[in-house]
Amino acid sequence: MKIMAKYLLLAFVLLTNSLLSGCSASKEQEIGDDISDFRTWVNMQTEKVSDRTEEDWQRTKDDFKLRTQELDDQQENFSDEIKQEYAQLKQKFNDADEERARTLAQRESLTTWQERLLGSYADRNTITGANVRDVYIAFMDKVREEHKNWTDKDWEMAKMVRDELDKRKDEVDDDLTTDEQVKIKALQMEFRTLESSDDVRD
Repeated sequence: MKIMAKYLLLAFVLLTNSLLSGCSASKEQEIGDDISDFRTWVNMQTEKVSDRTEEDWQRTKDDFKLRTQELDDQQENFSDEIKQEYAQLKQKFNDADEERARTLAQRESLTTWQERLLGSYADRNTITGANVRDVYIAFMDKVREEHKNWTDKDWEMAKMVRDELDKRKDEVDDDLTTDEQVKIKALQMEFRTLESSDDVRD
């Protein structure tokens, strides 16, 4: 009878351990699935974030907050490896959010500088093969007028305006004569010369 009781007790212990082990494995699998889903979501949401509308991105940030609140509540059950990956995924999303803010601020600043240096030609669609040389002339007139007071950041913005103007010129240069091409090239070189001279002076 005592032997039977010992066997029953042993069987009970083994069964209990098996059930606990099964629950633990099930819990680990559930956490692994949750992190995998979060990884997929973060990777999808952090692609081309600067192209997302403000309303769309705000919804995404709200979704991120809900998802992380739920996962934060489970962190005590995370392995060290999962804790590390989870922290990296949250940082990846936050980095994307900050990069988006910087990009949008830069775009807004670029628009301001295009209006400042190009005047009525700030809208690239107004620049054609017939007037692109005049646009470069107007651009360089403003650069000559203002550059002596520019900081490095100002020069960076001026170069961005120049780069956008160069891109538009490349789109319409089939309509340019050789003489116009040469004169535009001279204005482009003057821009680089003024920038270099300011660098030396600083």
